[in-house]
Amino acid sequence: MSPSFAGSLWGWLLWSIVPAITLGISILFIAVVSLAISQNTLPLKTRRRGTPVHIMIVLGSGGHTAEMFFMMARSNFLPKNNTYRTYVVSSGDHFSADKAKEFETKQANGGEAPNYTIVTVPRARRVHQSYLTAPFSTLHCLWVCLAVLQGRYPKYSIPEQFTAYPDIILTNGPAIAVCMVVAAKLIRFVLFFINWGLWLRGRSPLYAVSKLRTMFVESWARVNTLSMTGVLLLPIVDRFLVQWPALAGRRAWWRMKKTLYAGWLVR
Repeated sequence: MSPSFAGSLWGWLLWSIVPAITLGISILFIAVVSLAISQNTLPLKTRRRGTPVHIMIVLGSGGHTAEMFFMMARSNFLPKNNTYRTYVVSSGDHFSADKAKEFETKQANGGEAPNYTIVTVPRARRVHQSYLTAPFSTLHCLWVCLAVLQGRYPKYSIPEQFTAYPDIILTNGPAIAVCMVVAAKLIRFVLFFINWGLWLRGRSPLYAVSKLRTMFVESWARVNTLSMTGVLLLPIVDRFLVQWPALAGRRAWWRMKKTLYAGWLVR
């Protein structure tokens, strides 16, 4: 290899790799800082009593779905008149869809409950799916979750008095929970910069930053260690509830929010 060729090759590598590494480090730094700021910023308490609320419940499957409806049945989380519920299930999960219908029927005392809808999204990863193709299906699921959160998904519409952006996203994993929480975080990240730009121009913000708040409830079966879904969501979810004292006070890294011990929510 001639010295001139080696020099040109080294120069090409220097001008191509160094900017890529710098860009990657910058993106990682912005992501870490933005997550820390987001987790330590309280939502604006401007909601008046009686204001319509849009709640999104992301259902897992099997035992996770059963746990979710046990918790919802025991809580005063769902006022009937001014709340709209969106249940999100993965494709092929007929059990979760049937449980949602059964729960709403009981809430309506056997009558019709018009204030809810069920949305089906593609699975992030199918059972026994190859790890080589899983990233593509996960990205597809993430893209659909972004559309659902913005009210742009086909055959999904909500009454006019409720906003397309859900106020609260509640999930206990697994499956599509990670994609939905990440999608909510991405939208909030974009809306923050839009509002910031409007503020610099002396204009009022167009979007409410108090929406798209996320809450993850760790499974009752996790006593000493977090689930894989919990490990992935701990750095980005707004509230992380655990049901055993051994899991209380954990956080992803320094200055991030800690897990909150809520006691047994499933009995």
